[in-house]
Amino acid sequence: MRLLNVFAALSGVLALVMLVLAAHALQPAPEDLQRIHIGAYLQLGAAAACLAIANRSGRLNMIAGAMILLGAAIFSGTLYNLAITHSRALVMLAPVGGITLILGWVVLAFAKPNP
Repeated sequence: MRLLNVFAALSGVLALVMLVLAAHALQPAPEDLQRIHIGAYLQLGAAAACLAIANRSGRLNMIAGAMILLGAAIFSGTLYNLAITHSRALVMLAPVGGITLILGWVVLAFAKPNP
């Protein structure tokens, strides 16, 4: 679970960096700023959840945490890419990230919490 802890913390760092860049360096258009905010807040929430999951044991907890982090990374990364580059080349990945994120939460519902 140590690896999950590390990736969750790095995910949180990336989300905060994106918020800082959007506020100070990028000067995005309003719709791009909204995309960055949505991606960063979703990624921060997933990172916080996975930091908590990292303190649990069991295979399903690890799978759920990995799915939540991966789904948030794909979804948020797609939004970041669209906001910064205006390229729609990766937009088709957003549903993959969203579905992976949702399924991660479903798996977590069936994972055994620590006693």
